[in-house]
Formats: sequence, C-alpha cells, structure tokens
Amino acid sequence: MVHADLQNKDYVAWRQFLKDSDRWTRDQIADYQLREIKRITRHAYENTPGYQALYQEAGVHPDDIRSFDDLRRFPYVDKEMIRDRLEEFSAPIEGRTLVTTGGSTGIPCGMYRDPQSFSKELASKAHQYARFGWKEGDRQIVFRGLLINAPDRMEFAAKFNELRCSTYDFVPEQMETYRRRALEYQPEWVRCYPSSGYLFARFLKETGGAFPPLKGILCSSEHLYDFQKDLLEEVFKARIFIHYGHYEMAVLAGYCEHEDTYHVLPQYGYAELVGRDGQLVSTPGEIGEIVGTSFIMHATPFIRYRTQDLAVFKSWGCAACGRPYQIWERIEGRLQELIVTKSGRYLSTSMLNMHDDFYDRIKQFQFVQREPGKIVFKFVPRDAFSEATQKEMQRRLLERCLNDVDLTMEPVPEIPLTKRGKHRLLVQELKLKFDNAALEQALQV
Repeated sequence: MVHADLQNKDYVAWRQFLKDSDRWTRDQIADYQLREIKRITRHAYENTPGYQALYQEAGVHPDDIRSFDDLRRFPYVDKEMIRDRLEEFSAPIEGRTLVTTGGSTGIPCGMYRDPQSFSKELASKAHQYARFGWKEGDRQIVFRGLLINAPDRMEFAAKFNELRCSTYDFVPEQMETYRRRALEYQPEWVRCYPSSGYLFARFLKETGGAFPPLKGILCSSEHLYDFQKDLLEEVFKARIFIHYGHYEMAVLAGYCEHEDTYHVLPQYGYAELVGRDGQLVSTPGEIGEIVGTSFIMHATPFIRYRTQDLAVFKSWGCAACGRPYQIWERIEGRLQELIVTKSGRYLSTSMLNMHDDFYDRIKQFQFVQREPGKIVFKFVPRDAFSEATQKEMQRRLLERCLNDVDLTMEPVPEIPLTKRGKHRLLVQELKLKFDNAALEQALQV
C-alpha cells in the first residue's frame, strides 16, 4: 500500500523542494527568505485588516522591506493579540479550518489553517526525520494521547503503516499489552511524546521486558529533558530525535543527524532569536526568545510572532553536517517552564534533572507553582516508598532550587494528563515575562 502522505501532491511537492534545497548556500537561503518575508507581509497587509492596521499604526509598509534589518521595524504579534482578534488577523482563504492550541503557555489560542499549510508541515517534519534514515512506510509504533475506543486501546493505521497506542490509560498492564503487540509488529521506529516514551522506557527497565530493536525514537510536542533522553537511550539503545515546533507553524527546528543540536529549517519560516534588550542574539551560549515568521501559514499569518519559547544560540552553520543553518544549542523551554524563587530569581526546570536513581523512587511527578517562591511537588510513590525517602527527596530538590523556595511534598494516587494526552512537568500559574531583569541571572545558573 502506498503511504497516504505520498498520495498528497502538496506533501510530495514540498518534500521534493526541501530535498532539492537542503544544500543551499547561506546566500541562497538569505535570498529565498527575504523574498518570502516580502511576500507574506504583503499578503497579510492586503488580506487581513488586523495586520494592515497594525502596520499603519507603526508607520511601516511591506514595500519598506529591503533587508532583514528592515523587518525588525515591524511590530510583534503575540498569542493574546491573535486570540482576541482572530478574524481581523485572518484571511478569507477557501478551505481554511479552525484549530486551537493546547494552551501549554497558559494562553489557549485559535487560528485558521489553509489545507496546503498542514501538508507542508508534515512534509517538513518528514524531511527532518529522513536525516536519520526514516522514510514513509517504515513500521512505527506511536505512543500519544489518542482517543482509541478499542478494548486494547490500539489501532493500526494501514495507510501510514503505524500501530497507534493510547497513553490515556498508561498503566503497567496496558503497557505490557503494547509491548507484546510490538513483538508481533516489529516496529522500526517509536514516535512519542518525551513523557510517554519515558514512562514506557521506565516500565521496560523495571520489568525487564524485551522490545524489538529500533532504528530510532522520534520525539515531539514536548520539551525533552536530559533525564528522559538518558533513559530512552539506555533502554532502547537507539538514537533520539527531537524537533521544536508549534501549532502556529512559524518555526521548525530539529536535531542534526550527527549531533544533538537544533537546525532551524530556513524554508519553513524565518526565525529570530531575540534577547531581553530586543536585539538579535549572536553570541554562542546566549539565550533568546524565539520569534517566528511563517512562510506556510496564510489563512492566519504569523509575522514576527512572539512564541514565549526560549532557545540557546550556538552558531551559523554546522561543522558536522555542513548546512549553513541557524543552529541552537538547546531549547531552554517555555516561559511557563520556569520557576520563580522567593528572591525573585527564575530557575529553568532543566535544573531539576537528576543524573542518578532519584526519579526511580517514584512513578510519576509534577511541579506546581501558584505563588512566587512556593512550589508543590506532586508525586506518585512506589510501594516501598518511606518517610525517610521523602525527606531525602525534599532535601535534594531544595538544593536544586538553591534553597530559595518553600517546597511542599504532596503524595497523590495519580497525575492526570492534559486534554491532549501530555504530561506537564511544571504547572506554572504565574504570568512570566521574558523582559524581566531577573531572567538574566536565572538562565545563566
């Protein structure tokens, strides 16, 4: 059977375009991106009253764009602006459909997509996967938040040659059912949220259950933490791939095939990494907010869109693969994945990584912050969990938080998933701002 995506002409055409342009020089990339920036800003100006009014108020016009520096005179848009004035910032494109984000930043946002944009999105991800040897039609098992009504919570999608497994009932008995089915199916790839892949890997490690050899693990839709990545590599003995993206489809970046750095896909959109001072980040190791201009979203354009996501700049160009792309050392996470301490410092949840058996003492965990300086650590204890273990965990977590928070330990029977079947490491109910001066020190810790 021919893979369903290969029967989609828009998908096939974009895949071919990405393949043909994969080795463009930096000058070729710059020429293409500047043309696309001019095109999409003109489209937004002429077809959406929201962008037209925004640009007129700022005293700028698409004709003013002659260089990348000119684009930085144009104002940002953000989630609240698009959410509250969606119709004004959308174009009447035939066949557009309304979609909504899951609100991982605490700001649910709706937008319109035209049919071609999602085809290009899928093709762009496939292009990145192909760096690792993946191709359409390879056998893959999927662990995601899927509503599957079958008794075994599985379904086989023949047109994609993938076995889909729901993570809504991700208990040991259900994971064992998935493991046994995988032994029959013999998948070449696992596709998953990092959190669901981590839980399944934990299950395999604890039970000693066999699993078919894999070509790789394809993670998406969540931040990949070091403790998750380490366990996935240990259990599956396979390379881990992760990409950064979002529903707004303004920026896409995925791992290089030779090293674990993020390569920003230049054909997909234009990515700016903007520091607290509003200037572009250009120093290796410096952190900035990801601001994206989508080349593929037309029904609701996203131009200079503030994502509230943070990345660490590495370089222009990758010595390992030779692509002259913008390279990010890592994704630091979303603003909503930062903890605010009693003294007003911001701490990344990356600081909460433990490189030993710390998290083996509990089944699941989650941090919750409702007030500055106060953290609740919810966890599902194992059967042999003791009061002494809890005190030791509390001591070590406080050390990780620089002893600058009030930490409440809260044993719970379970930690529910989000509506999209994801597990949130931190439920951050404070509204954080990237331009807060406290971030400069916090993100260097």
